[in-house]
Amino acid sequence: MVKIEQIRQKIVNFFRRLHLPEYVFLVLVAFIIGAIAALGSYLFLKGIELLWKEYFIPILVICQSALIYRILVPFLPLMAALSLFLLAKLFSSNIYGYGFPNLLTNVNLRGGIISIKDTFGRILGALVTLGLGGSAGQEGPIAQIGCLVGGIISRFFVVSEQRRRTFIACGSAGAIASVFNAPIAGTFFALEIVLLGDFELINFMPVVVSAGMGTIVSRILFGNKPIFALPPYSFVTYWELFFYILLGFFLGLLAYFFIRVFYTTKEYFSRLSISSYLKPFIGFFIVGIIGMFFPQIFGVGYEHVQAVLDGKMLPALMFLLVFLKIIATAITLGSGGVGGMFSPAFYIGAMAGGSFGTVVHHFFPQITASYPAYAVVGIAAFLAALTHAPVTAVFLAFEMTGDYYIILPILFASIIGVIVAYAFSHDSIDTYELTQQGINIHAGHERNILASIRVKDAMTHNVIVVPEDMTFNDFIHFVRDKKHTCFPVVNEKGELSGIISFQNFREILADEKIQKDRILVKDMSTKEIIAALPDETLEKAMEKMRYHHIERLPVVDPKDPKKLIGFLSQRDVWTAYNKALLTQMGREEEL
Repeated sequence: MVKIEQIRQKIVNFFRRLHLPEYVFLVLVAFIIGAIAALGSYLFLKGIELLWKEYFIPILVICQSALIYRILVPFLPLMAALSLFLLAKLFSSNIYGYGFPNLLTNVNLRGGIISIKDTFGRILGALVTLGLGGSAGQEGPIAQIGCLVGGIISRFFVVSEQRRRTFIACGSAGAIASVFNAPIAGTFFALEIVLLGDFELINFMPVVVSAGMGTIVSRILFGNKPIFALPPYSFVTYWELFFYILLGFFLGLLAYFFIRVFYTTKEYFSRLSISSYLKPFIGFFIVGIIGMFFPQIFGVGYEHVQAVLDGKMLPALMFLLVFLKIIATAITLGSGGVGGMFSPAFYIGAMAGGSFGTVVHHFFPQITASYPAYAVVGIAAFLAALTHAPVTAVFLAFEMTGDYYIILPILFASIIGVIVAYAFSHDSIDTYELTQQGINIHAGHERNILASIRVKDAMTHNVIVVPEDMTFNDFIHFVRDKKHTCFPVVNEKGELSGIISFQNFREILADEKIQKDRILVKDMSTKEIIAALPDETLEKAMEKMRYHHIERLPVVDPKDPKKLIGFLSQRDVWTAYNKALLTQMGREEEL
């Protein structure tokens, strides 16, 4: 370990001696991250392919060869559950389930601190889940491969929090670009999804470089070919845009339905009073039962998406597979299987778009294209509605098709899909769970820490109060040696009756004609009291302070608003914030 640290230090010192401008350093590191991320993605996909083609498919074919063997099909995915059990014992139980929301939290709210052990365990968990029959996506784990590469490189160079987030975004861009052979889509995936729309120039340049490098490495390893062989598209008439808009509307509803089904299923499994190690066995067995009758739901399913794009799938089967894939994916990931959502989104979007296209082409053959065109639009529109990331979806579809004419239908359908999905829920598939946990991923680090602290844990308990019958002159003498300029006013019963601050008495202080010994505190105090409650969050308390332009809030009993139990100042808020931040940083360093 000492030698490794010495080598690392020599490399870091070498770069420092070069005195490179920051943007040059970022570009050089982005090249490295993009190349390594693409290589990692390649190895991951080859691992899935090995398990899928050499183990799962041959056994599945044997089981389907005779009716008596077909009853063994539900047991095939249990190998994935067993593998996950072993990986969880080896790494951590944190590897279970859909992990992309947790990644977003780490990148955007925890300074880009990523657990190498847990992330590597998740990647291996996704490999066995997808290679051994689980219904999930490969792009989420591939993005995590890139993020892991960026996180390791950031630790290697010991960079700031901002640069760490940039390197992580570079990794995700290079990885996604390498999978889809789509550098623009990889770039916007990192900026729009991973960084939540952070399009700062300092992030944009290295992310573009990393995505380009990932694409170059991918073309060397995979060849220069798109992930799907798409049919030639013909835009029949502008009247057809109405049907694409209608398709976007239905896909927005379907995306919302998918999100609710997924998280309802996940909540159901979380409530089961059994070990988390056993839940994947139940879930994968159910997926196996579905696959016994409809094996198309197993695995990533891109071969079936290609069948739709080639126009070789029955319309009724397409419609049925929309809902079966939703159920299978929800059970796979909800029970603890590991994987992403992009591949299921492609699958469901293609099936739903193809089904819709079949219907409209049947009734309006003269003004509509055949259903493969609607399947292509369905892929982009459903992905956009599910992730609330229309820019990524549109560019991805454009780079996959290379056809300028299909962009208009994709654009209309994607925007409508996002609007409809957003109307039903402001959360995407990635942010829904975080919102349920009280985490506002878009609010930023500061607000989420404040939202995690209660007023009662930060307030001052020993409050200096002012009797309401105190004269003005006495009050002036009273406040001379005090640190604050705002005090609660109480009556003879000790009940809160008002607030007095410098704003209340400065005009009286300046007017020499007023007989100050006759004026009482209760005559100057503010009767409309803006108070905080002990169980409110500091975020809400700060909102009150900012809105009313005050620096301190009385804290009152929620059952008796006149009973004063504490006082909260902005200084108290930031003291509590700093303590919580230091505590969180200490936990993250342990990762």
